[in-house]
Amino acid sequence: MKPLTLMEENRGPQLGLTDRERFPTIDDFSLLNQLRQDAYAPTFNFKSGDRLTMEHLQKVRHYEAEILQKNQTFWKAGEQPSWMGSYLKWCHSTVPYFMGKGKELAKYPTISRNELRDIPHLMVSKEADLEDLLVYHTSGSTGPIMDVLFDPVSQASWLPQIISVLDNFGINMEMGKDKVAIAMICAQEKTLTYASLSSYLEGAGILKLNLNPAEWSNPNDAISYLEKYNPQVLTGDPTAFMALHGLQPKIRPKAMISSAMALNKNTQKVLEQYFRCPVIDVYSLTECRNIAYATENGHRAIRPDLYLEIFDPNEDILLPNGERGELTVTGGNNPFLPLVRYRTGDFCGIELKDGIPYLIDLEARQPVVFRTKTGRIINTIDISRALSRYPLVGFKMHQSKNIKIDFKGFSNETIQPDITKVLREILKDEVPLKVEIKKIAVDKNYGKSSYSTDL
Repeated sequence: MKPLTLMEENRGPQLGLTDRERFPTIDDFSLLNQLRQDAYAPTFNFKSGDRLTMEHLQKVRHYEAEILQKNQTFWKAGEQPSWMGSYLKWCHSTVPYFMGKGKELAKYPTISRNELRDIPHLMVSKEADLEDLLVYHTSGSTGPIMDVLFDPVSQASWLPQIISVLDNFGINMEMGKDKVAIAMICAQEKTLTYASLSSYLEGAGILKLNLNPAEWSNPNDAISYLEKYNPQVLTGDPTAFMALHGLQPKIRPKAMISSAMALNKNTQKVLEQYFRCPVIDVYSLTECRNIAYATENGHRAIRPDLYLEIFDPNEDILLPNGERGELTVTGGNNPFLPLVRYRTGDFCGIELKDGIPYLIDLEARQPVVFRTKTGRIINTIDISRALSRYPLVGFKMHQSKNIKIDFKGFSNETIQPDITKVLREILKDEVPLKVEIKKIAVDKNYGKSSYSTDL
């Protein structure tokens, strides 16, 4: 059985761009060249750029002004945001999938990841400029791999979102072409890595680094590189941050932004004690970027351009504030992927406090790592990426105390030998493995794929 999609190595960009095309408003590439060519630099495997023109930058600055407003009310109980009417009118008139559904939110059913994956062309506004198209390939962490479309403005908007979070902690990010602003930290077998710049941050450096020793010339180069450039903010998941902690680098970031997986209190405490900075748990989705950050009162929403609702997990029934169910999202600023009642697959309740929504008891993805007989750590992201090329509607993967791994997948195709082979390659035959593929039952909701461990 061959994979259904292109092999991962063929999913990258098919058209090369120059640095001038990647950064239309930046004239000085000395920092970029230094980051790429440094003696301690890893073997970068990708070149990334924000493609922001002056017109794009103005739109990002306008978005920044909106999101950084102090003491604003997102919406009041029993009401919708003031922008909802115009947003739905725009969706109704320019987005093929939403045409004919009306101008009232109550008339819109929920949508799921399936629609975004299977018919992405119907989600694109007719006003979107195809010259601005950017494509991000998800890792398929909790389901099949999916291409998410952005334009330069919506892609760059993650930075004002992060700055708004830092602002609530009294943290200021310094800009300019002599600064390294952010390092995205990964601890995976394989991922894209690059040195880049941010036009929005006035030419400051952006890094994406993988701590896998195979990507560095010498064992200590990762530490030396980070210590030399000392990024102001680190982003990553708890697994990557704990791998970084294990290297004991002498760096002092202003903040660490943890996302993609739930951050438990003990891990947060260990990281904050060593790095001497706040470790902020941010809830985000690839489909719409940052949504909320953890506080003592729940996850506080950070974006007035997103309307959040709670639905029954199995039926299109809207639940009142306070009741627990599946979180849906409406809004955003992405003409290639406008969202209306998009089911996130995550569960919580919503409470409004002074016009700001808080996600109560958010149940998002829990961090899980598997271990081999030799103690080697396997990041589940590597597993998700490999499995996403096969026709699985879902799977459950569990490691017991005797390190044996049981995999149960759901598919109507004969893929058990292929799944076994790919898992053995990742696990290096260091873990007892049982793979079972069951037929899909039409009356069963498989939900998110999941990992669990007794270790």
